[in-house]
Amino acid sequence: MRTRLGACLPSTEILFANLNHEVTVIDIKKGYFGQSYCKRTFKARDPRKGEVMTDENTTLRKLQLLELKILLELKRICEKHHIRYFLIGGTLLGAVRHQGFIPWDDDIDVGMMRSEYIKFLTLCNEELSQEYFLQTFESDETFANSYSKLRLTNTEYPEAGTKNLLHCKGIFIDIFPFDNMPNNKFSREIHRSKLMALSYVCLIKYGYIIKFSTLKEKILYLGLQCLSKIFDKTQVVKMTDNLFQKYNNKSASFYINGSFYCYPSEIFENFSELKFESIKFPVPAGYTKYLECAYGDYMTLPPENKRIKHTLYLPDFGPYVNINSVEDVIK
Repeated sequence: MRTRLGACLPSTEILFANLNHEVTVIDIKKGYFGQSYCKRTFKARDPRKGEVMTDENTTLRKLQLLELKILLELKRICEKHHIRYFLIGGTLLGAVRHQGFIPWDDDIDVGMMRSEYIKFLTLCNEELSQEYFLQTFESDETFANSYSKLRLTNTEYPEAGTKNLLHCKGIFIDIFPFDNMPNNKFSREIHRSKLMALSYVCLIKYGYIIKFSTLKEKILYLGLQCLSKIFDKTQVVKMTDNLFQKYNNKSASFYINGSFYCYPSEIFENFSELKFESIKFPVPAGYTKYLECAYGDYMTLPPENKRIKHTLYLPDFGPYVNINSVEDVIK
């Protein structure tokens, strides 16, 4: 999830870097009469000075390999304890279209049904070594999301919206629980809107940087900001988590996760396997329909200016700097 709002101003927000090593940023300044914005584009300089991650293939590839390492740890735990997990989002798209990472992608997304997710969280307490950290709102008081991140300790890969907030900023993969939605279309949209609003209240309460661009969104933000003052952090994050699970004791034709996409439940009735970086991982048998819902014409490559990373800060690979291939990861 990419978020932005000027929480600590004046500040600079990195928007994207393209394949020509050009970085677009917005400078945000706060005054008595509101915020002013200045957009500029420039060639990426020394990343150690500007904290901007350039699009050098070696850096991106090393990052991907360490994310694969984390995914393999999740795979180990899930297979040992018979927990159903599956690739989703850009990771699933990469498996289908590229048989591995999308060349410019810098994260991994995994899904689990809520019951399997709860089982996974519980088992991680005894299964994970000190090499990994499972980040949830319960394990890290600075973490406000409704999903979790499995992080590689002794590394660092901060995200723009939480760069100066989170206790743990290691290289990570995202793990999304899937929850039931109402069968009625109108009720489904109402429930989705409530989830989005409460999730944003949660992010605001924790001080996350959120991107709102239109006047309507900015007005909405002011309302959510007022609402966030009613609750303390613990209340609002637990309210959000409980709301996601509200319909899980009822049969459902649709599921939702922390990215707020709604998917027909038939997609997840059965599972198969696809190779991702030469290793087989489970995927929903209805992955074609999933990708059509999420991306439309998913086999067509987007234009270069749309090939955007999720975070542009320089990763610190720590003791894993010499990992350069899939073979290095699995040996």
